[in-house]
Amino acid sequence: MDAHQHAEHARRELGLPLDALWVDYLALGGAATRAQLGRYLSDGTGFSGREHDYVAQALNDHFIGLGGDHPVPYADSFRDTL
Repeated sequence: MDAHQHAEHARRELGLPLDALWVDYLALGGAATRAQLGRYLSDGTGFSGREHDYVAQALNDHFIGLGGDHPVPYADSFRDTL
């Protein structure tokens, strides 16, 4: 699975709306528009490893808040694709 697929799978598993993920992503320092985030989650384009890490952290924060682990891998796990 590619980085963006992990992120989108996690978003759906959490039942997290794109708008909520975008706000959390921005709060962590992300700089993409909502449309750019949606495109990244859909096809993996337009994000650097750093931008992916903001998304991963936002999602992992939700999992941790639910008493879980942090299942969304960070960019260093995808060196060849990001």
